[in-house]
This record gives sequence, C-alpha cells and structure tokens, in this order.
Amino acid sequence: MSYNSHPHTGLALQVGRPPWLIFLFLAAVFFFVHHDLSNSKRGIDNYNQSEDDLIAIVDEGSLTRRIALLSLGLFAIVSLVRHRANVRLRIDGPLGWILLSFVTWTLLSPIWAEDITLTLKRSVVFGILCIAVMAVARRLSLREIILWTVFSTTLFLVIGIFAEVLFGTFRPFASGYRFAGTLHPNFQGIDCGLLLLSGVAAADVEKHKRTIFLACAIVGLVFLILTESRTVIAAALLALAAYFAAVCSRATKIAMAYSLSIVFCLLLLFFEAGLLPDLKSAIMLGRDDSTVDSFNGRTGIWEDVGYYIHRRPILGYGYGGFWTPTHIRVISGEEKWAISDSHSAYLEYLLTLGAVGLVAYTLLLFAGIRRAFRFQRLSQNSAFAFCGALLVFCSSDGFLESAVVNPSLLMFLSMAVLAQLAFVCRQETIGIVNR
Repeated sequence: MSYNSHPHTGLALQVGRPPWLIFLFLAAVFFFVHHDLSNSKRGIDNYNQSEDDLIAIVDEGSLTRRIALLSLGLFAIVSLVRHRANVRLRIDGPLGWILLSFVTWTLLSPIWAEDITLTLKRSVVFGILCIAVMAVARRLSLREIILWTVFSTTLFLVIGIFAEVLFGTFRPFASGYRFAGTLHPNFQGIDCGLLLLSGVAAADVEKHKRTIFLACAIVGLVFLILTESRTVIAAALLALAAYFAAVCSRATKIAMAYSLSIVFCLLLLFFEAGLLPDLKSAIMLGRDDSTVDSFNGRTGIWEDVGYYIHRRPILGYGYGGFWTPTHIRVISGEEKWAISDSHSAYLEYLLTLGAVGLVAYTLLLFAGIRRAFRFQRLSQNSAFAFCGALLVFCSSDGFLESAVVNPSLLMFLSMAVLAQLAFVCRQETIGIVNR
C-alpha cells in the first residue's frame, strides 16, 4: 500500500523527542478520572453498574477523580503562563468561532439549569478540560498528540489486561465474555478503537518505527473485537476507511473500491442463499439483540427522555445536569435496568444544552472534519487525516453512544484536535497557499 504523504515544515509534523513526562502525566490523569480497577472484577454478564452505584457517583463523586482534575488544571495554568511564547493561538475561519460559541454556551448553562449545583460541578470540570486543551494545543504538535494517544491507550490496555488476569476474569474463549479491563466494555472498546486509529496514523508519521506502531494497531483491533462493542467497531472501521481514503494513492483507492464491491456481492449471495441468520449472528458478534446494550434497549431510553426534551427544547437542563438521582431512578425504573445517560451524544446534548447546543455541536464536528481533510489534501500531511478520522469516529459513535460527552480520553482528544485545527494549524502555518 502506498501513501501519498510527505513531511512539511508546519507545526503538525514538528520533529524532536516526544515529551514523555507530559505523556505520562496526562495518561495518569485520565486513568484516574475515567478508569476503575473494580471493573476488572465484574466478569461475564456483570458489566453494568447498579442503579445505586450510579446514584452514588452523582451524589458523592470520587476524591481520586477530583485530585486528578485539579492536578490537570494546575498543570494547564502553569503551562500557559510559563510557555506563552510557544505557539500564538489565533482564530482562523468559522471553526474557531463555532468552537468558542459551543464552549461559551456550555459554561453559561448553569444560569438556566434545573439542578444548578450539579450543572455547576459538571461545568467546572468542563472548564478545566478546556484550559488543559489550550495548554496541550500550545505545547504539543499534532504528531505528538498522535504519539500520546498511542502511548496512553496502550498503557490503559496493558493495565486492563493485567487486572483481568490478576482477578481471574480474563477468559476470552468463554461464552458471553467481553473484554472490559478497567472500564465498561463499550468504553474499553473506544480506547481500543483509538489505539487502532492512532497506531495506523503513527506508523505513517513515524516511518522509522512503522512496524511497532502497526503492531500496536493490530493489538488494538484484536481487543476491540473482544469488547464486542458493535457501535464502536463500526465507528472505528468507518473512521479507518476515511483515513485510508484520505492518505492512500489513487491506485489503492481503486483497489479498495473493488474490494468493497466484492464484499457487497458476497452479502447479496448470503441473502439469496438463505444464510441471513448466520450473517446476522456474525454481525451481532454472537450477542442477543434483545439485551439492554442493544439498539432495542436504547429506543426505550430515547422515548423516555423525549418527554423531558419537549419540556426544555431550546435551552435544555444544563450541561451534565439532567441525570440527577431522581431522573436516574425514574428512567431506570421504566426500563428495568440502571441508566445514567441517553446512549446518544446528539440526544444527550439536546437534553442538556437544548437545540442551540446540539446545532453548535453538530456544526463543530462537520466544520472540523471538513477542515482536517482539506488541510490533509492540500498539505499531504497524514496527521491531518488522523484528525479527520478521529472526528468521524466521534460523529458516528455518537449516534448510539454518549461517551464523547463525558470527561474521558475521547472527549479531551477530540477537543485538542479541534483546538489545533481552529487556533494553531492555520494555512500560513502549514505552508498552504489556497488559490
């Protein structure tokens, strides 16, 4: 496979020794913010938290999580003060204004929130992440962000494997097993998907270590399949296809088109030969379509939250402020299983930030994807293709999952990429002359 990319003098492929201490610090922060070793003990058919656990998280929070977030905020402030001359941030084009509008709307949401205290807490966390994003956008190049993603997701995966082995829950050949590690399998699938995408991108950016990064990508794919997270697998494959479509040569694209045509013809043969049930079982990864994590399980949640959306369609309930203990109890009681999110990023933003927030978020993703692939096409820099693929991953996974809404590696990474595209990677910076 040939790649149509080459280095250039812009910031996105800035060379030099990666700042490993910063990588390690950021990885540690997001491990303590989002991960929990107790997930490794749950085992088969016990991956979901109870209603009481979800309510306890809302009511009490986590001291470790607070310390990690405060450390991140302190690091960000010190970094912004001490390294003011690193990169000058400047708005260039509509993407920057959309990003600023979305952040401003989110931080203002406690004003009209139903539960002001909860929304204020969530907004403070979001504000800390925004400050940290700006610090990372100034300190790290896109190349370094890709390497940090590989480093963090590999570290999280190793810890997760070790924890499951230690607790005796690592049974990949057992019926009903889903790899969870230190997260719920669906969230673990997101980290594995990020490892797959960043590993492939790092292999293109760091050609002298290509074999190592491709090996990381393959490991990410294997464990992504073991999570049996169907939405994440589909989103990761779609993002990977977008990446290859952007960086591959024309001959490779033609070969990929022929391959997809063959796959489509084989699917038609499956239909004609009456093998649809077997095909469906393979696509469903052997899981029952009636389970709570299935599409059928989500539709009930969407119907339940629809009532609340109609009550506050424009402003919403405030960022992170809808899922109070009362709402968790009511909706969990309706669906007969513990629920603390809408299982759709778009629906979650409509619920918490209203129609205004949803429109801003959708425009943000669209403008970010467009700008990333445009910069890649004009500069032939695969780092921009990674940005576009990451945002494609967020946009597609967001239809059936709301992980990108929660403070996590995925949320922070997508914000960092958008900040780079909006404030750092201007046309004059990457040497593009658009005529």
